[in-house]
Formats: sequence, structure tokens, C-alpha cells
Amino acid sequence: MASAPSANAYPINTGDYLWKSHIAGAIEGFQSRRWEDSSYSEVIFIDCDDANSVTVQMRMDVNNAPDKGYDKKTFTACFDVDAGLRSQGEWSDLPDTSTNSSEYYFQLTDIGGASQVEVTSVCVDNTADDYPPRHAGNGC
Repeated sequence: MASAPSANAYPINTGDYLWKSHIAGAIEGFQSRRWEDSSYSEVIFIDCDDANSVTVQMRMDVNNAPDKGYDKKTFTACFDVDAGLRSQGEWSDLPDTSTNSSEYYFQLTDIGGASQVEVTSVCVDNTADDYPPRHAGNGC
């Protein structure tokens, strides 16, 4: 069994995000809300609890066909006060969904060390123009 690459964890730009939310009591298989994208998506978890890692997979919701899965990222820094309680995964070169009826979402595929996970802040960004990241405050 191959292990998933670690997700990046570094300060994030607190500017505009496609959406912000939280996760309460999610189990493996949890799916986020959907969004359209044109090539890049970034998922940020801030302040995770109840586990020691969580693996996130980017997926495309395809009408009348099986959903398509992309790379998995393992978030650990959002559980670690010394790492700033922030984990971030980026996916690039994604197919454009604005010209068809598909949408993206992320799915939790593994929760390490627990049966569920809590995430205080979840942010989704679909613009790569904030990379490299600028200084961030607390939260998204």
C-alpha cells in the first residue's frame, strides 16, 4: 500500500476564498460541498482535533459516470500547535469544470488514530495567484 504525500503547511493569505466552513464529527468518506474550477484548487484545514492525521482526496463529481479521483494529501500540521495548526493541500492542472456540468469536492479517505475528525476552519481557494503565500492571521 502506497502512502499519500504529506500536505504543505505554511502561512496562508487571508484574502478571498471560494468558500469557508468547518467540519464536525466527520468520518472516513465525508464529502465537502461542490464547486466549479478551472485548473487549481487549494484546501486548507485549520485547527484539527480527535485524530493525528487526515487524508484528503480531490475528486470530480461527474454526471452519469463514476467520479474521478486525483492526488491524496495527508494533513498532519493542523493537529500540531508547533506547526501552527494549519495544513494545506494544492491540486493544479485540473480539468476546467466551468464548461460542463461537473464540479469538484474533497473527500476524507483516511482518519489516522480516530474514528472521526473535527476541523475548526476549512477554506477552499481556486486561485493560485496567492502563491507564494503572504503573511496570514488566525483562521482563513
